[in-house]
Amino acid sequence: MKDAVISLEEREAVFATLRRYLWCMDTGNIDGVPANFTEDATIRDVTGKLWNAEAGGVLGFATHFLGPSGRPAGQHWIQHMAVKDAGDGELLVISYWAGMNWDAKTDEKSVRLIGCYRDTMVKVDGKWLIRHKVIDPWNAATIQEVGPLV
Repeated sequence: MKDAVISLEEREAVFATLRRYLWCMDTGNIDGVPANFTEDATIRDVTGKLWNAEAGGVLGFATHFLGPSGRPAGQHWIQHMAVKDAGDGELLVISYWAGMNWDAKTDEKSVRLIGCYRDTMVKVDGKWLIRHKVIDPWNAATIQEVGPLV
């Protein structure tokens, strides 16, 4: 898969959608999450569960992860690593992420998880949206061994 050749404006529009998604997740805006996805979008979450129409889709995913009361305050840190041409007008954005927690009672902060996002993006009515999101944790099962840099 080749790197996508897109304008800086288009690249920024893609990244803006991904930032809006994270802002909704970090601020607990359940109803805002689906606005960043196509109507038929799917998400494979950090546990491997596929959130398709039968499983409640994007809204089901957001409700599941944001709905439980007492969840710790969280913040995502993200680094976009590559934008690839996925064909048929779609882009694949690969990003590293870290999920941080904050316990308001103790003021303790910690790293919850780290991993990699793979977001398949498509332009709908002039706006870049996520068609498929894969959220992989970084652990012994998912890390890819890379040889020494030369």
